[in-house]
Amino acid sequence: MRTSDRNGTLTPTECLHALRSVPTGLLLYTEDALPAVRLVTFAAPRTEIIIATDNESWFARFDRTFVAFEAGHIEPGSRDGWSVVVLGHARTATGSEYLSGFDHSGPSPWTIRSSDCYLVLDIEHVTGRRMTLPRLAGDQR
Repeated sequence: MRTSDRNGTLTPTECLHALRSVPTGLLLYTEDALPAVRLVTFAAPRTEIIIATDNESWFARFDRTFVAFEAGHIEPGSRDGWSVVVLGHARTATGSEYLSGFDHSGPSPWTIRSSDCYLVLDIEHVTGRRMTLPRLAGDQR
C-alpha cells in the first residue's frame, strides 16, 4: 500500500491514545504453525489490551503465550489514518478490576460485569504509524 508524505511514526503515548479511540482490533496468533487472525472487541485502559471473552474457553489457549494485536482506522473522506501493532504475553483473568482506569467517555465495546472473563495482553512492545492514502487518478471515493 502506497502512502503520501503525511506518514509518520507514532510515539508510544500516541499509539495508546489511538488504540483507545476504536472498539475493535485484530488478535494475531499461530494455529497449527500457520498465522491466524481473529476480530475482537477490546479496551486499552492502561498498558494492557483487554479482550472480553464471555467465558469462551477458546481464548484459554492464549494463557501465557506471546501474541500480536493490531488496530487501525482510515477516515474515508480525507484518507488519513493510523495503524498500531502491539506485541506481548497474554493471560486469562476474571473480574472487572482489569478495567479500572478505563476512560468510559470513548467507545465501549461491551458491558462490564464482575463475572466476565478476559484475555489480558501486556503491552511489551508497541509501534504505530500515521498515514494518508493517496488518491489515484480517477478515484472518486
